[in-house]
Amino acid sequence: MAFQILKPEITNISKAVLDAIKYQWQFWAILLVAFIVSFGLVIWIGFSEMVFAPFLAVILYVTAVRHKIISSFWKRFAEINGWAYEYYGSTEQEQGVMFRQGEDRNISHIITGNIDDRRFRIFSYNFSIGSGKRKKTYYYIVFAFRFNGAFPHIYLNNKHNSYSISAGETIPLPVEFEKNFSLSAPRKYEIEALAIFTLDVLAGLLDNGFAYDVEFVNQEVLIFTDGQINDFGGLERAFDQALKLEDLLDEKLDRFKFQQIGDMPHTL
Repeated sequence: MAFQILKPEITNISKAVLDAIKYQWQFWAILLVAFIVSFGLVIWIGFSEMVFAPFLAVILYVTAVRHKIISSFWKRFAEINGWAYEYYGSTEQEQGVMFRQGEDRNISHIITGNIDDRRFRIFSYNFSIGSGKRKKTYYYIVFAFRFNGAFPHIYLNNKHNSYSISAGETIPLPVEFEKNFSLSAPRKYEIEALAIFTLDVLAGLLDNGFAYDVEFVNQEVLIFTDGQINDFGGLERAFDQALKLEDLLDEKLDRFKFQQIGDMPHTL
């Protein structure tokens, strides 16, 4: 599927944040006064806690500016390409294994549209593992394409990104592919998984340097790009990889059919 995405006005989030705060002289003037007052209080009455107030103000201000610019980036990206945008989503509506990981699960910046009559979604997703100092948050940009066929729940795990998922039955793959990925499917549905991940598909993934997790569920293929995307160039590259996978699988998945095996569940 060949598609040229259009570029929004903001092309680099970090640069846009710096530009936004650089010219806010009123804020910096107020902050300078706050620093002077804070250090004066420390010197005069020993109220040392006050010294951290200006630093906290900077953190809160920059966080607010960054949050606003990230929203503008995704909203304008959707608008300029003729797609719909929503700020918040719900993980409760998602059936994938990835959306059952960890705690504090969040979906945001949801873009929906069509490319060549193919329904697709893009959204941000994150979850956290652990608590306190050991808490770690994992971030993804997700590309999802809907197909006409029906297929069981399948998970392709990239062994080299930040988080690994293992569910269901692990399916043996050629050695050169197993170095990078593991493939899982519900018990008894290994044949269907291998009917999708044929040798030509595996070779195509390797040739394209594909480096993401992929989940097949409810007639959708979800591609989880590891980490946050903060500039248009990174988004363009990730989108291109997602479209290459869609192109690799489209004919097969649009006509794919499977039969449930007795009472064996076809979900992970």
